Amino acid sequence: MWKIFSQIYYDKKMKETLIRKANNLNKRLNKLMPLITPFAVCCGLLLGDRLASLRSLVTYLFAIMTFFGAMKIGANDIKQTLFHPRFILVYIIVNYLIMPLLAHSIGLICFPSNSDITSGFDLLRAIPTGVVSTIWISILSGSLSGGVTILILDTLLSPILTPFLLKLYTGENIFLDSFGMMKSLFFMVLIPSLLALISNHFYKDKIEKEWGPLSNPVSKILLFLVIAINTSKVSYTLKQNLSFSYVWIFVTSLFISVIAFPVGYYISKISKLKREEIISTTIAISTRNVSAALVLAINYLPPSASLPVIFCIVFQQALCALMGNLLFGEKKVSLK
Repeated sequence: MWKIFSQIYYDKKMKETLIRKANNLNKRLNKLMPLITPFAVCCGLLLGDRLASLRSLVTYLFAIMTFFGAMKIGANDIKQTLFHPRFILVYIIVNYLIMPLLAHSIGLICFPSNSDITSGFDLLRAIPTGVVSTIWISILSGSLSGGVTILILDTLLSPILTPFLLKLYTGENIFLDSFGMMKSLFFMVLIPSLLALISNHFYKDKIEKEWGPLSNPVSKILLFLVIAINTSKVSYTLKQNLSFSYVWIFVTSLFISVIAFPVGYYISKISKLKREEIISTTIAISTRNVSAALVLAINYLPPSASLPVIFCIVFQQALCALMGNLLFGEKKVSLK
């Protein structure tokens, strides 16, 4: 195996062929993104215990996925946007104040006697923005450096803010292992992101020309695996408690996800941000790191709290395409 990797590394022609094939595969996977995540959920639900042997790998797979996604981010990207912090302020206000309060209020109205379900909605708004947000920002011609800055700042703050927001909104209704959740976020998100920043600093050219193209399709395959394996953990519980209430949870979860787009868009517009910054802020506010949310929901919250997260996984990618088209009306909103 090592000889094969060594041959690929030193053989320029073979390396170029591999990169070209990786780019082609990545384009195909991009087009399938709205279908990949729902399919992963279905596989997890159907296979259930058959994926049990892989469950111990989830945290490691997610850490690798985070590293691949963040290694294209450079310190200069953050530095450039920090000199124009107004869009960051808009993001903080909407993402940490307005949307968590909205999600919690809607959860209480729709499920007044089920604090477990409400905690699932709270988790979705307490978790940081997803790495996939940068893909949609690029597709919609937004400010990629702005999206990257938000992603890094959100990631760095998540080990503190996610447990804090959950504790604030869930109170004593559920058991919350804040320390365990913080430790998971450090390992899954923070440490891989910091390692990625260091890698970008020393190997920027190799990342752009070689590592980046190869890591893109691998990240999407890892995303599929993480979602499928995590969904398998709650497969038995979901099937045992299957009822029409799932439809109402799905509708509520969809509604909370949908309203994040116009809320982020109009507040960004009122704040007189540039068009590129409006796109970046709106997508960052609306896109959640649902894979991390599922890991946390399964490990630290009651089983039914994972339902809003699972439903969000099903429709998030398709929703980004639809709402991006409606709000920004670009022909560029395609997965080419």
